[in-house]
Order: sequence, then C-alpha cells, then structure tokens
Amino acid sequence: MDIKRLDGMAKAGEELPQGLASYKQNYYIASRGLYKQYERGEIDLTRARIEKAELMEAYKEGEWEWEYFLKLHPILDKLQQLAKEGSNSVVEFEILELIEKLLK
Repeated sequence: MDIKRLDGMAKAGEELPQGLASYKQNYYIASRGLYKQYERGEIDLTRARIEKAELMEAYKEGEWEWEYFLKLHPILDKLQQLAKEGSNSVVEFEILELIEKLLK
C-alpha cells in the first residue's frame, strides 16, 4: 500500500490496515491524528502542512531503512550457510557480491 492510499484512508479516519510495515503504521496513525487535530481546530493549516511534510520525510526514511533491512537477509542466510558448511569459496564470493550490491 503506497503513501497516497494510506493518506486517503487516514483522512477518512478509517481503521489501521492490517499487515503494514512499522514505518507505514507510524505514518498512518500520525497522519490520522494530524487530520483530526486540524478538523477540531487544534492546529492551523500552516502547522498541519509543516507537520505533514515531516511525516512524509519520516516515511521516506523508514521506507529506505526497511528496504535496506530486507537486503540484509540474504547475507545472513549465506553467513549461516558458511558457518554450517565451513570454508567455501563459492559462498564467500556470493557474500561479497551481496555486500557489494548492498553498499551501492
């Protein structure tokens, strides 16, 4: 589910969708609260826009961190394979390739 869809649901005050990554959950809950604060007149439009921009930036950072985290799993799998099997130049090379891709 992308940020536009989350935002529309948050604005409508819908329930938190199930199965979202934590950064998406955080964005959704914060956005829904921000819309409610604006509706009740607790914050003005300028403040709402500033805070919304901060939420969007946090979403982008969270998305990047999540993708980075997912890229670490194949490396962990290969390291576990190497620990189990012992020295294996093919697996060692695959680990180095995965690390190189991760660093790009």
